[in-house]
Amino acid sequence: MILGMPVDVFPSYASAAETVRGRVSAGARTFCVAMNPEKLYRARRDAKLAEILKRADMRICDGVGLSLASRILHGSAMPRCTGVDLFLTLIALAEERQWSIFLLGASPEANAGACRELKRRFPALRIAGARDGFFSASDDVIATINESGADLLFVAMGSPRQEFWIAEHRSALRTAFCMGVGGSLDVLAGVAKRAPAIFRKTGTEWLFRLLSDPRRARRQIALPLFAWEVLKSALNH
Repeated sequence: MILGMPVDVFPSYASAAETVRGRVSAGARTFCVAMNPEKLYRARRDAKLAEILKRADMRICDGVGLSLASRILHGSAMPRCTGVDLFLTLIALAEERQWSIFLLGASPEANAGACRELKRRFPALRIAGARDGFFSASDDVIATINESGADLLFVAMGSPRQEFWIAEHRSALRTAFCMGVGGSLDVLAGVAKRAPAIFRKTGTEWLFRLLSDPRRARRQIALPLFAWEVLKSALNH
């Protein structure tokens, strides 16, 4: 638990993927959420988001801030399992298991570019369907996803919009697995640049994104505020 919010511990991407494999094979419908400090901080002030995160079936430790918070609050750092890397791990698993996927979200250009890049990297991957994130009514989109027969659904609408969308329509979706993947499709399509390896290794992707786009400063104010709440919690206990 980090500030009252459950976060699941996965020692490796392989262990997280094995959990997904087991659940999909067993027919257990699964909603996976990538947890990070910004999302957790917002959830402490948004009861609806907090309820969605608590009711998710898998909550991965996406941000280094959560890993450090675990060290401060519980004495040991939680292994990181980033959303984009788990996404690619699950794509590889889908190719191996012959599961079909549906990509929902991003711009038309980024969505199409991500499909092309995934087919280049994973030639045997079955892409059942794809749809950009620019739509006003969800009913037709849900019907398209269901008619595609996709096993895995990846939603790239940005957070927390993607989590709200999945939670709202989860009961109508027939996919076995749903996960929000943020800007992953933009990165795959080359529309956005992923942080260099040194930033990923040190867990400072947030700094790279801020340097690349200073307009994110307002959004990232949640990071020091989250850190302050962690320190207060540690001092109180």
